[in-house]
Amino acid sequence: MSRAVVDPATLAGRAIDTVLGLVGRTDRPAGEEEVARPGRWLKVTVYRQPDEVRAEVDGSGALSRMRHEIEVIVDPAPGDKGTELAARPTASDGGSVELRRAIRAALRETKSVLECGEVVEPSRPGSSHPGPAGQVLRAVTARAWGEGRL
Repeated sequence: MSRAVVDPATLAGRAIDTVLGLVGRTDRPAGEEEVARPGRWLKVTVYRQPDEVRAEVDGSGALSRMRHEIEVIVDPAPGDKGTELAARPTASDGGSVELRRAIRAALRETKSVLECGEVVEPSRPGSSHPGPAGQVLRAVTARAWGEGRL
């Protein structure tokens, strides 16, 4: 019985192809742009009191610059865990994909400023390692800034 020998570089390439295929995969048909559902809220929990969050939202923060395009709600988070900050487009069609991405970025920025005092970004690139793990990490990080986690 003969045994197939697989080159480690080939195996790594196949793993990267598989992971990158999963990262880019969606349940939508190929080429179909994401359509935001009207009324869909984007939310983050901020570890600050509601009045501190309201002051940032009403002040000169990222969300206040978008006030004419979005609706914002500031409520206490469940379990006394800070404040729940929610935003959504006011457009009847749910807003464009670019607007929703801008809202996501503004929510992340607001949370970061309130909790850390500055906008914290991951180092660029996510990994300086040239191997498969570094390539996968760079691909995932690049996608996360557009439509990834809040």
